[in-house]
Amino acid sequence: MKTNTTDKHHILKTMQNYGGGFASALAQAAMRADDNNYWRLKNAFPEIWAQTAEIAQRLTRRTNNEDERL
Repeated sequence: MKTNTTDKHHILKTMQNYGGGFASALAQAAMRADDNNYWRLKNAFPEIWAQTAEIAQRLTRRTNNEDERL
């Protein structure tokens, strides 16, 4: 899945807020990294990114569903 900058930011914020200590620290490092180091981190821990992307999608769907009810 190709991610745009908004998706990237949402995934990293989700990782920081809902991940464990390591995932949170990884998100902070990725937020500070240049593009090359960001991809190095993402490729080193693909399972964390995949799990977090799934959580971020669920949170977005839940938020969108709540907005539709208003």
